[in-house]
Amino acid sequence: MPTTLILEPANDTDLHLLLSLAQRLGVKATASPAATLSLEERERRFLALFGAWQSDETGDEINQMLQASRQSNRPDVEL
Repeated sequence: MPTTLILEPANDTDLHLLLSLAQRLGVKATASPAATLSLEERERRFLALFGAWQSDETGDEINQMLQASRQSNRPDVEL
């Protein structure tokens, strides 16, 4: 599955620099002007980078489960 990285250069010079670097690195790169994307589409693309799941637990309960399941393989060190 291809990975998408969205960069928003400040100007055309930076855009051309990034595209040139991508080409030199052998990375497939395409440019689409951010101005043509609606705020909703930009937000949708941003949020698509993250995972989500449904859960009956609250955030506090999930946090407690994560902290309780932490394990360390480091030996105790006395100073």
